[in-house]
Amino acid sequence: MSDKPLEQDQAGDLRRIVEKKRQVLRQKGRPKTLAILSGKGGVGKSNVAIALACAFADKNKQVVLLDADLGMANLDILCGVSAKYNLSHLVEGSRTLHEILLPIEKNILLLPGGVGLREMADLDDDALSRIFETLSGLEQLSDLLILDAGAGIHKGVRAFAQAADTTVLVTTPEPTSIRDAYGVIKSLGGAHSSQGGDLMLIVNMANNQREAYDVAERIRMASMQFLGSAPIFLGYILKDNNIERAVRMRRIFYRLTPSSAAAACVRKITDEIIRLWEGRPVKPEPKGLKAFFARLTRGLFREK
Repeated sequence: MSDKPLEQDQAGDLRRIVEKKRQVLRQKGRPKTLAILSGKGGVGKSNVAIALACAFADKNKQVVLLDADLGMANLDILCGVSAKYNLSHLVEGSRTLHEILLPIEKNILLLPGGVGLREMADLDDDALSRIFETLSGLEQLSDLLILDAGAGIHKGVRAFAQAADTTVLVTTPEPTSIRDAYGVIKSLGGAHSSQGGDLMLIVNMANNQREAYDVAERIRMASMQFLGSAPIFLGYILKDNNIERAVRMRRIFYRLTPSSAAAACVRKITDEIIRLWEGRPVKPEPKGLKAFFARLTRGLFREK
């Protein structure tokens, strides 16, 4: 029988547990940030963001989904839940981060943002710093932060693109959508912003593969010719009536019809994103969520 006091054994066990947790966090690294943008509304951007979150979650990634639409945040409706609180409650101090986070399913948490992001503009530097410190707590909960940003060509698009590690632009084969997608690329100064990460492209609601590739090629050729760089083409998602049915049912289409062609397309896109992230000779280190929110707030509200 050991002569060591029980307290020493317990203290040793506690130190080993703490050190193991520290090693896990060191190996995990900082979460990546992925912003989903579009040039116009109605292209299925929010459904793409939710489906990607599900596909990453299936790969055992812890995902936080941020509803970052400054105008009309509706991810909770599409996910079939009701957001009682949002980021504005965190900003005013009436709720904690854990109180506003909504569990969607295993490995996915929803962070309702919307108007709360705007309200951060009224905070002084000390208050902002406290909010950033609180939001950095998401790093312990996630491997990936996916932002569903608003549509359009405006300052907010640039802010989200420049704050995120990776930006995905969603378009459709409609001529107006193609035009506005190119407008977003132009507003960002090309496909490789000096402040943001690489810009990637998804063609949504495609009738077939050939149509999707034609759309992507048109956008890439115009970008290369007039801007000197082109977005990375990630892939396409086929038009699927099940998506509209899922929206009416307040269900996630990726879960409602997992064997559909559209869901298979999302899985291919997810694999391609991972391949691009892991296949780089020099992998850019994710900047972390505290730095992300600081960059986002400066881009949205603090630039002169």
